[in-house]
Amino acid sequence: MTRPAADEPPAQSTPTPVPQDGTVAADDVTPLDAPSPGAPVADGPDLLDGTDLLDGTDPAEPVAAPEPSDPVDATVPVAPAGAREHEGGAAASSVDSTPPPDDLAPDDPEHDDLEHDDLTPTGSVPDAPAATGDDAPRPGAWTTLGRAMRPSASKGQLLAAALCALLGFALVVQLRQSDESQLGSLRQNDLVRLLDETTTRADELSREAVELERERDDLVSGTDSQQAALDAARRNATTQGILTGRLPAVGPGVRITLTETSGPIRPVTMLHVLEELRNAGAEAIQINDTRVVASSAFTGTAGEVVLDGALLEPPYRWLVIGDPDTMATALEIPGGAIAAVRLDGGSGSVEQLEDVEVDAVVDVPEPLYATPVPVEGS
Repeated sequence: MTRPAADEPPAQSTPTPVPQDGTVAADDVTPLDAPSPGAPVADGPDLLDGTDLLDGTDPAEPVAAPEPSDPVDATVPVAPAGAREHEGGAAASSVDSTPPPDDLAPDDPEHDDLEHDDLTPTGSVPDAPAATGDDAPRPGAWTTLGRAMRPSASKGQLLAAALCALLGFALVVQLRQSDESQLGSLRQNDLVRLLDETTTRADELSREAVELERERDDLVSGTDSQQAALDAARRNATTQGILTGRLPAVGPGVRITLTETSGPIRPVTMLHVLEELRNAGAEAIQINDTRVVASSAFTGTAGEVVLDGALLEPPYRWLVIGDPDTMATALEIPGGAIAAVRLDGGSGSVEQLEDVEVDAVVDVPEPLYATPVPVEGS
């Protein structure tokens, strides 16, 4: 090793000023030239004690450990070990070689006094991601299908199911109520009257059946069978003449007057009245001067009702032969024919009479294709 002469003082290096925050900038350290290859490497001067310091030079005060700071982008060049020793104690003391706290190894004894809580992260640690790729277990096809078909009920689905069940129950109740007969809305007196009228009609049909059976027996017995046959044919012709409108008729019945008070009466309303009368057992019907038969039809518009081609003028006067009580009750049923007239803006009155004369007749055309069925044995 080459050492400087004893009479030559060692080169004095200028101490690098230390910043106020204790950190050393990269530009503050001056790199030394590396020795050229092949040249002898100097071991540097021996360590100097306090007597080797130059006169007037005070030893540098120890620098406090720097606080952790952001890493410096620029790389700090480090001088060789020999060069650092050559700089002297002042230069060595001016540069803090203590590694930052983040670079200390976990097993460093200086960290033994750290509390365990200081090492625990404050934020929530996310769960480890599930294994993917080849490491993840693949469920079988039946397992996947079972999971897909497994019901998963939530509060919203349960509430929707309850609402659907309630709506279905209300719909069923409404349909049952709508299917009930209109008789449920009638008063007790009306129901009793309808029952009496039905019983009376049944008795009349029974008597008619007895008369027909007696007539049949007379025709079959042979006793004055010819006269019995003539009488039966005569009665049949009379009945058919009244029903077809070829003959006038007289008998008990009702007189109905329909007036357009606040609105015109529609043809469908007139048809409703006619159906109620037929259901109540009407035998002969006349409206104004027109006879109503089985083939009659209402046409036209509201306020201009046409019956079988004849224009009817209001007020509409109906003459009907039949049971007065039955027909009057049928017309006055709540929601019946008279109620429909009121809905159109009209008004109706029903008068029961002992004698009603239906004098309007119609000409019945002779059938062109239909013929009577031959009687067996004739």
